[in-house]
Amino acid sequence: MRKELRVEWEDELRLMNELRNTLLSHDLNASNVVIVTVSTDYSSVIGQYLRHQLTNKGEICEGFGIDVPYPDQTFDEKFVKEVIEMFRIHADSIGEKTILLVEAGVIRGGNYTKVVDIIQNELGMTQPILTLTMYENIHSKWKSDYVGEYYDDNTEDLTFWWERYNNHWEN
Repeated sequence: MRKELRVEWEDELRLMNELRNTLLSHDLNASNVVIVTVSTDYSSVIGQYLRHQLTNKGEICEGFGIDVPYPDQTFDEKFVKEVIEMFRIHADSIGEKTILLVEAGVIRGGNYTKVVDIIQNELGMTQPILTLTMYENIHSKWKSDYVGEYYDDNTEDLTFWWERYNNHWEN
């Protein structure tokens, strides 16, 4: 049985600050980045935090959220259409900016893999895409550009302080 890797508020804030500092040190801010929060039910805290923290010359970082399937669901046509629609709605604010996909945790990497595929192949967008996560499973098929901490999903169950039971996560 896996032990719980419980992320407390202090851990979350520390990692969000570290990731913010890294992004700013790479000259990524509201002038050149749009933040796309992937899986808003789990990642809204970091998405909103970074949008404000990357404010540049009084302008908040543009951004929006997209929802993706739970592990017991498939990335079917409905989800693909919703992702495409959100990118089309926000096309003007994206412009030629770098797209920064943000998630609280990357466990398997399937969401980032599919979303990047949709952006590049369904939408034909050519601007750079970066990915960021507070926690990334060392066994994930996706390797994020910016990672707060790595963990092993084989032995640890990533759980945030704000989470409540969700039957979509049952194995």
